[in-house]
Amino acid sequence: MNEPLAEKVVSPRRLGAQLWLESDASSTTVENLVALAAESGLDLLRVFLMWPWIEPEPGVWDFRIFDEAFAAAERHRIGIKATLTANSGPWHVGTPSALHSHTLFLDPSQRPAVERYVEQCVQRYAHHPALEQWVIWNEPFNPSVGPAEVPSRAADERRAWAALLERRYGGDIAALNRRWRTGYAEFTEAGFPEEIPHPLHKAIAWLSYGPWLDEYHHRSEWLRSQLTWIADLVRMHDARTPTCINPPSVFRNHAAAGYDFPALATVVDVLGASFHPPWNFGFAPASRHAAMMASATSFLRGIPGARRVEVTETQLGNVFYAGPNPMHVTPAEIASYLLAPIFAGADSVTGWSLNTRRQDFEAGDWGLLDDDDHPSDRSRAVARVSTCLVDLETSIGPWEPHPPRALVLCSGDSQAVQMLDKRVSSPSEAADIPGRREDDAIHGVFRLAASLLAAGIPTAPWLLEAISAPPPTPDGLIVVSHLVAYSEEDGLRLLDLVEDGATLLIDGTSGHKTPDASLHRPWPGVLATALGFRSLGLITRQEGFPVSLHGATVGRLVLALSDLGFTDAAWIPWSDVRVGDRAAPLIWQRSYGRGTILVFAGALGPSLVEDPGLESLLRYIVAQATPYLLEPARPLETGAFALRVAGTKGVAVGVFGRDQAERLGQPIPMKLAPGRYRDIWNGGVLDVPSLGETVIATPDGLAMLVPAETER
Repeated sequence: MNEPLAEKVVSPRRLGAQLWLESDASSTTVENLVALAAESGLDLLRVFLMWPWIEPEPGVWDFRIFDEAFAAAERHRIGIKATLTANSGPWHVGTPSALHSHTLFLDPSQRPAVERYVEQCVQRYAHHPALEQWVIWNEPFNPSVGPAEVPSRAADERRAWAALLERRYGGDIAALNRRWRTGYAEFTEAGFPEEIPHPLHKAIAWLSYGPWLDEYHHRSEWLRSQLTWIADLVRMHDARTPTCINPPSVFRNHAAAGYDFPALATVVDVLGASFHPPWNFGFAPASRHAAMMASATSFLRGIPGARRVEVTETQLGNVFYAGPNPMHVTPAEIASYLLAPIFAGADSVTGWSLNTRRQDFEAGDWGLLDDDDHPSDRSRAVARVSTCLVDLETSIGPWEPHPPRALVLCSGDSQAVQMLDKRVSSPSEAADIPGRREDDAIHGVFRLAASLLAAGIPTAPWLLEAISAPPPTPDGLIVVSHLVAYSEEDGLRLLDLVEDGATLLIDGTSGHKTPDASLHRPWPGVLATALGFRSLGLITRQEGFPVSLHGATVGRLVLALSDLGFTDAAWIPWSDVRVGDRAAPLIWQRSYGRGTILVFAGALGPSLVEDPGLESLLRYIVAQATPYLLEPARPLETGAFALRVAGTKGVAVGVFGRDQAERLGQPIPMKLAPGRYRDIWNGGVLDVPSLGETVIATPDGLAMLVPAETER
């Protein structure tokens, strides 16, 4: 495990952007771009040290353009986040045409060339005053292949695969053969999952899940090993500068991406991530994008082993070509994308990008500046964010975010089972069935977290394995939604939390299976036997199930309900929330120890993804079950949320809502403690009467409130 850095003082730099450098850019162009970055309030610039440009011919090194960028950054007091592109070399190392990529190393024979590239880059800039950080690998992930694909597997990866299998099966090859339905004599004989079936069986659904479940753990270990190798190379030449990675698939199925987040957190000093609405947020309305970024920042902070977190990429300009969800971004939205993660605890937020590429894919996309590299309303919004953050720290001192009071659980092991269930059930047909999609669980987690935050409860997505430690709030809310697989040990930890005072909300598609894809009998495992209830099975309807609250329809649940049976008289149905044509109870409740358990018969998170109208039901549930968790400072409209931070000299509240046009000119109603507040973002003073309710007139939908008596 990598030890915390002690020698280098961490700077307070918070706002950054990717500086896109063309290989033939003039010194004047570089200077002008860096000057515009400083004028826009940026104190960080991310620079890709493009290997194809640095070593155009074997052994010929050309750093001119990057030397000029570092020198200009030093002149303008901007820190450089230097990004290595060791996985995408020039033509002469066997990777022609690619400028940069996400792939792992393609061939072990490339490693000596990689070592020389890393040595050249790190030694050149390790002691440069402008160097802020090494991003050792851009957007790492290790995706699963389909059963019909046969990727090239090098000898070193095959050795790692055999070693992993031997560990996972305790050296017992017979145990592997039983699970895989194979007949290997040695672990070194075991092929990768796509190599095992007969060619005519590759597409059938009844293959053993065992090889694929093991392969998820291999992919995560293999990814970590390659990242660790690069991190170690960097530290060999520079032990002082912080290192960082930015996984891009936080909002996608973690097993499909090959992620073991606690393992990734140990590789680097700063765990970053890419939060791109065009790539990541097609499952949520724009009014929830900033809330999901805040929630995802809280998720990163909660990962065991993560010491510091940041947002390494987010959207700064219009997108036409990139992503499945191309979209415009307004100056107010950019401000919220920067401020919400910082209020949630990110060290910094870096956007993509200051200026746009000139050629090939994404040319014309993403730029904070306009396409002619001139200032824009977007860049002026960033300058305003910078000014306000300085004012905020002057007012309250260095701050920490308010800890979450609700956790929405997720698990890579559960998502691996979900991934396989989806992929083997005729992938093309299953891809668009809500409730059966590969990303339904993790999308539901982030939609629930954002919606709970908007309801007034500080919320974080949380890894299931991390709940063994004391939760941030012992009497908080634990949400388990579409967590299709967990172990008996996981169930016992949940029971312990409830017994100690937590409220557990578990939905009807959670706990169906074990992490080894075996059906829980009874379902949902140990919870069923301990609490006197069980699911008798699922009731499936592709059209879904209508939900009513106090007799009025509020939305529709996707695909399936759990057919619940109760053997303990402690269970009480909620009479005011009904589901289906027969208006059966949707929610059942009982106490357990000092806590409470709610069972929700449908798939809560995936249903919220499909029907945002169900937010009203979620608000009703938390108001009835956990009203004590509602923040004293919160918006009273559904399109806004608030984040509270505590500084060494006082507290502040960030308010994030829709802009004035979307609110039809109306102010944002707020619940606030009585008193006088200064609004750093909008200017002026806000007086809150004794009833604790007021309105904020804000054209952008943003506010930054500090007590007016706080000394600046």
